[in-house]
Amino acid sequence: MQSPHVASKRIASKASLSGVAFVAAALAAAQSTPNQSQPDALELLRNVEATYAAVGTYSTKSTHVIEMNGPSMQNKMETTETTTADSSGRFRRESTGLMGMVMVFDGSTMWTYMPQMNKYSRISLDQLKAKLQSLGHAEQSAGDAGTFAPAAGPFAAYRSVASNVKEAKVLRSEKLHVNDADADCWVVSVEYELQSEQASSEQTAAFPVKELSRSKTLWIDKARYLVYQEESASTMTMPGTDRPTNTKETTKLESISLDGPVSLGLFTFTPPAGATEMDLSKGLEMFKEMKPSGSPPKDNHQ
Repeated sequence: MQSPHVASKRIASKASLSGVAFVAAALAAAQSTPNQSQPDALELLRNVEATYAAVGTYSTKSTHVIEMNGPSMQNKMETTETTTADSSGRFRRESTGLMGMVMVFDGSTMWTYMPQMNKYSRISLDQLKAKLQSLGHAEQSAGDAGTFAPAAGPFAAYRSVASNVKEAKVLRSEKLHVNDADADCWVVSVEYELQSEQASSEQTAAFPVKELSRSKTLWIDKARYLVYQEESASTMTMPGTDRPTNTKETTKLESISLDGPVSLGLFTFTPPAGATEMDLSKGLEMFKEMKPSGSPPKDNHQ
């Protein structure tokens, strides 16, 4: 006859094994059953598109961080940016920091001003179209304001955020602090199907274009379908190098205002006294030589 002590040990052991089995079964069920509380990722992106398509004016203040790692290059730059745009495509974007600049598109001409150097550049839609044709990109239409859309930030880009999506998935729920309040957001990973010709033609603009990356992560407000944070990554071979440069960009909104009054004077630019004009032709040739390839950003929370 076994002692009460031995019997109690056997009972405890069986209870422990039963508990482990129950936990394992619960975990397996959770993994095999989709989270019913999470929305469809593509439907979320369509809601974002509809939200931005209905906006007349858009003003934001944001923090932008860009990290570049490549041959003889290890840079990290952070700037504070203010952007105002309207539905016609006009915008004004000002940044402060090491690479502070002012960018203004008045509806026909793109102006870029660098205060530290007191230099500016300008290029009209017609000039850009002619330059693209001379570089072998006649199929790229520069005849509408959308040509300069990437420089305006997300206002125009989010109007087509659900287009050419290869894969989209909701990663998690997360809070962000925007407009002095916490906002519940869905964190969504998006991979895009981009044609190689699309990428190469975008490079030939007179300024670096963000839309070279094929993947990005978006923080989408659950209630308003506005994007409060974006992370993207790209890999590009720079002229004169044989190894790629990896670039990661993060933009986080501090504040956002929609459909508020906007002074038309914001969308005009007059070069300051003594400012000299820069020649953009060399920049266009340089971007022609770049060879981009998409690289999905790593999400540390996955």
